[in-house]
Amino acid sequence: MAKFSFRTHDQVIRLPITGKQYEAYRDTGKRGEGRLGVRVNPKGLKVWIYRFFFSGKRLFVNLGRVSDGMTMNAAQKEADKLSDMLLRGQNPKEELAALERVKQEEHRLKEQRGTIKQLFEAYTEQMRIDGKRTHQAVLAALEKEIYPHIKPETKAADVDTQSLVEVLAKIISRGAATQSNRVRSYLMAAFNYGLQHDNNPATINAKAVFALKFNPVSNIPKQKAAERVGNNYLSLVELKEIVEDFSQTPRVGVLPHLLLKLCVFTGGQRPYELISSKWSSVDYENQTLLIPPEISKNKTPHLLPLTKSALGVLDELRDLAGESEYIFPKSNNPEEHLRTDSLSKAISRYRDYKPDFNQFVARDIRRTCKTLMGELGISKELRDRIQNHALNDVSSKHYDRYDYLPEKRHALESWESCLSH
Repeated sequence: MAKFSFRTHDQVIRLPITGKQYEAYRDTGKRGEGRLGVRVNPKGLKVWIYRFFFSGKRLFVNLGRVSDGMTMNAAQKEADKLSDMLLRGQNPKEELAALERVKQEEHRLKEQRGTIKQLFEAYTEQMRIDGKRTHQAVLAALEKEIYPHIKPETKAADVDTQSLVEVLAKIISRGAATQSNRVRSYLMAAFNYGLQHDNNPATINAKAVFALKFNPVSNIPKQKAAERVGNNYLSLVELKEIVEDFSQTPRVGVLPHLLLKLCVFTGGQRPYELISSKWSSVDYENQTLLIPPEISKNKTPHLLPLTKSALGVLDELRDLAGESEYIFPKSNNPEEHLRTDSLSKAISRYRDYKPDFNQFVARDIRRTCKTLMGELGISKELRDRIQNHALNDVSSKHYDRYDYLPEKRHALESWESCLSH
């Protein structure tokens, strides 16, 4: 068969179809650098090839099909790269195979990298394991605020600061600066979790790695104007009015009303700690309610004395609870406790029902109780103990195991007397 050669791309295009496979090479007059060629198959398909000799063997590398996108000049550039390897004493075929393995490994690692969906779920799962009761609310907030703007399948390592700035800006633009701060704090915590995840011995066998190099939230400032210290509280007259009138509010059930009353009669307990309490924690003989560590915000047991008013509320709840283990069971599923946002929703409806009433939110009830008990002369330390605040002085943290039950009972009886007159 006649040997074919070429000097231009047009000559390559005109290479004949012979019905048999053959090769044609560019005539450069150089030796020892390998040569650019074309392999023509029996049907006329043309493929650029690079031929070279290494350790006495003739070897080939396919460079791609001959086309308008792969001209002779483009193919020659690829061949020149391989020639440089050859002149350095490297086998171009082996070098290309090694580069392809590296590329595939990089692709595999990239595919293995966790998405923001996996990051948020892993972080909030760790919150659950750590006993943080807000884990579901945090995940719901992240899903609601982030996914409409950054797709859940986005790799966590690909999320940049600017993208998160734009998400938070949209929250602020709708007049929810406080919410933007909450979402920012959730994002900050989630990405901090991701930074440690890959090197954590406890998660070394996790399917996803996040490969985070920095926290993209760290340089985003909080909206300080939205973080004013809460100072709203109700007067004693207003508090009594709410306790009396709350049940008359349209679309407010009996359980939220009883929850409000129990919060007030117990000196401003956290609604969640009452909602998730069980009947087994009530000691009628000693007239106490034990808030166990697993539902206590500060993870310490809290023994709460029960006054006659509080016990009266529990009697009403006992009649409603049926066989449920929870003091505040969910009406459509007694095996679960009342939703944690039930009181907030009920207060919102009360405010709609009485628009001229002093505006307040659920957390103001706790602040109101603490403030008004202070006006009665109950010490701040005792009020802190009644409301189960974390006491961080050395004595309280490490040595004082006294439960102050008599002192708390006396204080709550004084508070009960104040509410009844």
